Amino acid sequence: MFRMFLLPAFLFLCVFEVQAQFPTFYPTYRPDFKIYKNKDGYGDELKKALNAYIDTVSVGADQKDTLVLDVSTTYYLANLFYKRYQAFEIEVKGLELQIQNLYFNQTPDNESLKKAIDYNNQILKKRKEIKENKLLYNYLYSVNRYFGAPGVTARFFPVINRYQGNFFYNNVSSSGISTLNSFVIQASENGGAANAEIVSGQIAAVRVSISSVIQGGGNAIDSLEVNTKLFNGGGITNLHFELPFFYYNRQNILFYSAFKPGFVADIPVFGSELEREAFSGYADLAGEFLVELRTDGGEFSLFANFKGSHIRGTEAFYNTLKSPDSNAPLGQVDKPFWISQVYVGVSVSKRFRISANIPIATTSQIQLPDKIQIGLQIMPDKIK
Repeated sequence: MFRMFLLPAFLFLCVFEVQAQFPTFYPTYRPDFKIYKNKDGYGDELKKALNAYIDTVSVGADQKDTLVLDVSTTYYLANLFYKRYQAFEIEVKGLELQIQNLYFNQTPDNESLKKAIDYNNQILKKRKEIKENKLLYNYLYSVNRYFGAPGVTARFFPVINRYQGNFFYNNVSSSGISTLNSFVIQASENGGAANAEIVSGQIAAVRVSISSVIQGGGNAIDSLEVNTKLFNGGGITNLHFELPFFYYNRQNILFYSAFKPGFVADIPVFGSELEREAFSGYADLAGEFLVELRTDGGEFSLFANFKGSHIRGTEAFYNTLKSPDSNAPLGQVDKPFWISQVYVGVSVSKRFRISANIPIATTSQIQLPDKIQIGLQIMPDKIK
């Protein structure tokens, strides 16, 4: 009865945007890029800088609110702003020296005080120019780095500041704080699991998310349920971080690798008391590598997402794991271990993904789940 109820519930929840276990990328190369005035998702300071830049360079009414940039030349355009703010910094240092010279006068007169105030006002104005030019430099450099064709070395650590993260993670999910981002269901003949990403955001170059995994169909505590949860994304409460390591994305092929450390805990009920020694949780030091082959229009693709994790948990967590010895009781695992797995599958019409979650190997301390779980992913049109 429980399984009959679980499947419709899972399918109902699939209306949420989905990309928890295997992020969705689309080809990023483009010849031009359009910037807008007052674009949503940008901070107020960047908006003001872009608005001022568009107003300065716009020609005619057709380009009043937008500006089209050639992506291949945004690198050089960005460096013009870099040189500008460096020149302003030199001018600020010169004005500061002028004020210091006035300070060392033994008896500064009113004229000297007026000059000091004037120098101070110039410094404030130039520092504002420095800030705006730095914003435009980082923004335009990010346009070229993400949408252009960077060299081999630039493909490593493709996100190194918040501006590049805004472009990168916006293509994967959404910019800023985002809620109910994803829902993935996985099932085998022994049960299933639902992985929901509840909220996500960005801290500088790092993506942060909180998710939850609901496991269904386990028959008993001495089954492989806890072992299986390790391969399904975690526990009831999961905090994960993502820092891209390598990124190559073209029309027919994608390579993506990322560090994805996280902290996982099974919290029974919020507000309930829990003995410290009974707390079950672990640190997941994970890395992933995604490969995808696509048709020219992206209507169909094949993908494989490899994941390796180093697991360090609490004593209560270790006590719930099953060892390879089928006759041994629980509690035989007492130290950190490694696990590895791969998701392989197909994507159809940029909306549906079907994948198989295949455990590959673990260290000898825990038993490898013997079932392959099938996952379903449904992507709404808005993230295309």
